[in-house]
Amino acid sequence: MRKGYVDTSLGQVHYRHKDGQGTPIVCFHQTASSSAMFEAFADAFGGPEPIYALDTPGFGGSYDPKGMPTMADYGTAMCHAVKALGFDKVHLFGHHTGASIAIEIATSEPDLVASLMMIGPVVLTAEERQAFGGVYPQPFELKADGSHLQTMWEYVASIGGDSDLNLQHREMVDTARAWEGHIKMYSKIWDQDFAALYEKITVPMFIMCAEKDILWPMFERAKEIRPDATAAVIPGSNFEPDEAPKEVAEAVQGYVSGL
Repeated sequence: MRKGYVDTSLGQVHYRHKDGQGTPIVCFHQTASSSAMFEAFADAFGGPEPIYALDTPGFGGSYDPKGMPTMADYGTAMCHAVKALGFDKVHLFGHHTGASIAIEIATSEPDLVASLMMIGPVVLTAEERQAFGGVYPQPFELKADGSHLQTMWEYVASIGGDSDLNLQHREMVDTARAWEGHIKMYSKIWDQDFAALYEKITVPMFIMCAEKDILWPMFERAKEIRPDATAAVIPGSNFEPDEAPKEVAEAVQGYVSGL
C-alpha cells in the first residue's frame, strides 16, 4: 500500500491505499490502531476494487482534533476525507471503533455508501456501554521514567495483540502515538447508541466477528436485530485483519462481488 494525505476543512487525514478499479473499499481502524492494521488485508485481497485505509483524527498520521469529539464528529471528519479523495460512492469497512465511525456515515450519508461492512458490530445495551466505559479508556498519562510505555505494551497484550511480537510492537507504537486520541475516543464512544443507528441502516450490510473477539457475545444479537444483513464467522480474536488476512479478504471480496 502507498501512503498519502488528503486535506479537509478540519485538518490533514493520512491514508494508505492500494490501486484498483471500481467502487473503493474505505477502511476504518479500531482504537488505538492506525491504517496499518489493513496492510495485510489489502495484500491478501484479490478483487479489482481499490482499497483505502484512513487514520482517524488523533491516530496514526492524521491531525489531532480539538476538544472532545463525539462519534458524530468523527463520522463527519471521516466523511469529509472520503469526499475530499474525490469519491461519490464507497464500500465502508469498519473494525470495532471503525465500525462505530462507519455507521455514523452510513446513517447520515446513505447515498455515499454502496455497502457497510463491519467486524464486531457494537450493538451494546445501555448497561453494557456503561460497563465498557468503566474499563476503557485506560490511563495512559505520560511518565518521565517511560513506565507508560510498559503499561501500553501490557495493554496491547491484554486485548490479544501478543499473538505476534511484530503485531504487539506495532500496536504499542500506535497506542503511544495516540495516547490522547485513545482517551478522547473511549470517553465518547460509549455515548453512541450504536444499536439504534444499526436499526436505521438502509444500505446493504455485511457483519463479521471471530469467536475470540471481545464483541463476540453481541454478534448473535446483531444477527437477530438485522436478519437481512449477511453474516460470517471469521478466525482471529480482536485483530482479525492481521490474524486472518486471507480469510477476511476472501469474505469481503465474496460479499462485494455478489452485490
